[in-house]
Amino acid sequence: MTDDDADKLSELAHRLPAIDLDATTAARIARSARQQVGRGPSLARLIEPALVAVFATTYLAWAIARVLEALR
Repeated sequence: MTDDDADKLSELAHRLPAIDLDATTAARIARSARQQVGRGPSLARLIEPALVAVFATTYLAWAIARVLEALR
């Protein structure tokens, strides 16, 4: 980043409105964010795709069985 870009960014930052949170709310948000840093994804993010995969595989097996049944 050049000095000109840094100056423009600094000027833009000064024109932004101030955050209108009280200190208690800001501290609560910061504490919550710090607790989530470094944690992996939740278990729900693994379960949902697994259930979809099981459903899709079951449906595909059913469809193949029906096709094979129709060909006999």
